[in-house]
Amino acid sequence: MAIRFTALSAVIGGLLVYATFGLLTKVTGPDTEMVFRGSTMLALPAQTRDLFRWAMLTDVFGFYLPFVAIGGGLWYAFREKAGAFGHMAAMALVFYVTMGVGGAVVQLATIEPLSQLYIAGGLDEKAIASISWATVVHVAQRGLWWSEAPAFFFWAMMIGRLLKQDGWGGSTLLRVTGSLAGVYFVCGFFRELDAFTNGIEMAVVGLLPLWMILFGWQLLHRSRK
Repeated sequence: MAIRFTALSAVIGGLLVYATFGLLTKVTGPDTEMVFRGSTMLALPAQTRDLFRWAMLTDVFGFYLPFVAIGGGLWYAFREKAGAFGHMAAMALVFYVTMGVGGAVVQLATIEPLSQLYIAGGLDEKAIASISWATVVHVAQRGLWWSEAPAFFFWAMMIGRLLKQDGWGGSTLLRVTGSLAGVYFVCGFFRELDAFTNGIEMAVVGLLPLWMILFGWQLLHRSRK
């Protein structure tokens, strides 16, 4: 039962990551930097703001919460072989999930009240709301989400090696994704590299759910044997 739950969590989570990308594209179009502009985001129609809120919810249940099941299952399977490094990887994944969920939830929770303040308020209220939103998004996306990257890198490197030794497909894909997350973390410190950093982020967004679906499918297949 636990194996099937883990497998389904991985597959559904991967699909939800792609859903998150689709929802955000409907909100911002090709201008991904739009989320940092408070005056633009807070003035969006209510239906578009709801799409953003849905995107943050699918982000929680796509990028992050499935890794509670995935990480827990893999830690249990490899705990003796991995030893102390397995415990370190598990703690790194806890950090990844915590930072990720925090970043998504804070944006989900604040966009609506700040939008109401921006729409109904005068010039001072609009300025306060706009600055507040920009601050929230920077803390979430260039703080919490940025800081999760090295933790995911460490976990992916450790688990990718163990999966390869155990004959799982997709182990190289996981390690490539983890390596890109590490590059994203390093480059994210330098604002002049924003364009390159955004490209790396898009690559991770595309590859990680692919690995999740592949892993979940293999786990379902093994559970039937």
